[in-house]
Amino acid sequence: MSARSRDIKRRLGIRSVSYRRRGMKKKGTSPIFSGLDLPRFRLSRFRLAQLRFFRFMPKKGKKRSRGYASRRKSYTINLRRFKEKLFRLSVFMVIALVIFGVWQLIRPGVRVRVSPDEVAAFRVPHRAIGMLKEYAQRHNISFPLLFAVFNAENDFFPEKSAVYDLSMLEQMYVLDFYRINRRYNTRSLAPYVTMFENLFSEIATFPIPPDWYDDEPSIMFGDSWGVEHNFQGNRMHMGTAIVDRENIRGRVPIVSITAGQVEEAGWNNQLGYFVGVVTNTGTYYLYAHLDSLASGLSAGQSIPPGHHLGYMGNTGGGRGGRTFPVHVHIGISPQVGFARGQFWINPYPFLRYLEARNIAPPLQ
Repeated sequence: MSARSRDIKRRLGIRSVSYRRRGMKKKGTSPIFSGLDLPRFRLSRFRLAQLRFFRFMPKKGKKRSRGYASRRKSYTINLRRFKEKLFRLSVFMVIALVIFGVWQLIRPGVRVRVSPDEVAAFRVPHRAIGMLKEYAQRHNISFPLLFAVFNAENDFFPEKSAVYDLSMLEQMYVLDFYRINRRYNTRSLAPYVTMFENLFSEIATFPIPPDWYDDEPSIMFGDSWGVEHNFQGNRMHMGTAIVDRENIRGRVPIVSITAGQVEEAGWNNQLGYFVGVVTNTGTYYLYAHLDSLASGLSAGQSIPPGHHLGYMGNTGGGRGGRTFPVHVHIGISPQVGFARGQFWINPYPFLRYLEARNIAPPLQ
């Protein structure tokens, strides 16, 4: 036996066993060599495997093959690169969203440049309000936004006109709405959208129960915005007067248009008996020149739409009294971001809109 063979057996722990008697079978020997008088090797399963493949297996205490290490290193590098790319993509998406949001605020477009006086006059055709609301529901468009764009396209109707062609309303402003809306600067249009959103979400009932004008109209009103009052100096009428045809004080009941809180209820030399109601959005609704207030009505009281406020009269007008027809003065003062101080808007189109809906509850 060569020295190399002895060295291999010594490393593998192989010891030789000789059988002196023919046919003797020892534990751990192969039955093939049981009848031969030859030296046999006692090998365990693991040692046999090492004997067969010792050239291809690393020795104990040494590193794995170079190929395995290179594959593991490549896998680690690829995972690290993937994480870096994912992080860069996330940062890019966040920056893109921020830039898009800022661009939406400052993007160029047509700015709404309308005088607050023209907005306050609000000469929009009242029949267009109900039509636009129906079109908005049909085409799944925000009604306050559609209504604001409609008014902006017409400069809030600076010239008062009793005739307006509404036959092309849907084709001109609704079917092509998104293209028209993109022309306007979002930031400049937002205050008008908010104002209309607040108003149309609040107004719920006509200020007079429908029982008083269904069968035989007993009231009348028109667009009296801007009419001059010459009492104690020239003043502009900033509201709508609903007049009793019979001209009888204390006959026609007045109810609240909206839900809200009674901020004021009492007497004023100019307004007579009046009630001021404030909604959750800060809009102030004024009911003036009442003949008397409803019993139990007081400041700080929360009321629902259609709550009885009093009866139509002709009180107020200054000290000593003033003679004018029996009526109720309706005023609306919303909080807006395009005008300073107290801002009043023409209630006439809103009252016509509520009258057409005719959903006021009966007086209780």
